Amino acid sequence: MPQDLGTTRLTAWDMAARRIERILLLQPRWMGDVLLCTPAIREARRAFPDAVIDFVTEGPGGEVLRRNPYLDEVLVDDRTPRRRLALLRRAAAGRYDAVVDFRSTGSTAQLTLASRAGLRVGIRGRGPRNLVYNRLVPRLGLDTYAARHKLDMLAPLGVDVGGVHDLSLDLPVGEAARERAARFWTDHGLEGSPVVAVSPASREGFKQWGTERWARIADMIVEQGARLLFTHGPGEEDQLAEVAAAMRAEPVWRYGPTTIEEVAALLEKCVLWVGNDGGAKHIAGAVGLPTVTVIRWRIGRVWTDPAPRASQWFVDHPPPGPCDQRCTHCARTGCLAALPVEEVGERVRRSLVEIGAVQ
Repeated sequence: MPQDLGTTRLTAWDMAARRIERILLLQPRWMGDVLLCTPAIREARRAFPDAVIDFVTEGPGGEVLRRNPYLDEVLVDDRTPRRRLALLRRAAAGRYDAVVDFRSTGSTAQLTLASRAGLRVGIRGRGPRNLVYNRLVPRLGLDTYAARHKLDMLAPLGVDVGGVHDLSLDLPVGEAARERAARFWTDHGLEGSPVVAVSPASREGFKQWGTERWARIADMIVEQGARLLFTHGPGEEDQLAEVAAAMRAEPVWRYGPTTIEEVAALLEKCVLWVGNDGGAKHIAGAVGLPTVTVIRWRIGRVWTDPAPRASQWFVDHPPPGPCDQRCTHCARTGCLAALPVEEVGERVRRSLVEIGAVQ
């Protein structure tokens, strides 16, 4: 039977875990969730400096981990049947001693089972999928930062996760990306002014705060004396165009296709990031940029680094009716719609003052 994590006494199994030589980590999606795995990746390498550590993810996650110095190999799943079969074979042939499945879905459970690893760590769910794992951890709660939860999943490997307090995210940026960002700053006349990055778009309807609201926030930021850089993901350009058209000021946002690393290089040059809950927020956090996130009711602590040095803030608001956390199926006026522009604007203003970007 799978064993629940929670005992403080080391078993013979736990002692054997300290001799682990090959580790497979799993987090196919999403890009932000992969970034939130990087503290666990870093700690796994510290705890097992000579081990082989591989990571399975999908395309955006592969881009996030391309320069990660703590991994031996990043295996990218393109979600085709041929690639899936190749990954199953690779897991079976990898001779892994331990698998940590940060996502624990049906597809990742298949890879975990195929590995035949002696130690298989997963998240407790429902149904027979639990039987794939022989170490189960509780599901992520609403009061726990997601990066901490992923780090805690290393405990069954014998890692002293309680002694780890650095939950900063890793996203190395190369010189070529920084040089392009510097040219971009010059070409758009952004030098000499504090620049605030704003990410007002989302492909997920339940994460969208609204065009008019974001336009008002963006204009408020300009009134504080800052310039604006809009960022977006694939398929979000139309939303940015709508926000820009509703503004009085003119943001910088038409800059063509960019890689995740190039976005990170642009964000390195900003003083603050403001936006919807999503991957861009975690890119900003990874490069050390203070953040203000507009987020759904009750989940802010899950996606926000609580460390004071991180300078991460979120703004939420209870919905006018009951909340069942089924955001994608919410038929009521949602919690984001209930969030006043003035409340977000005040948080952004205070953040700019606290970080010394404006008077």
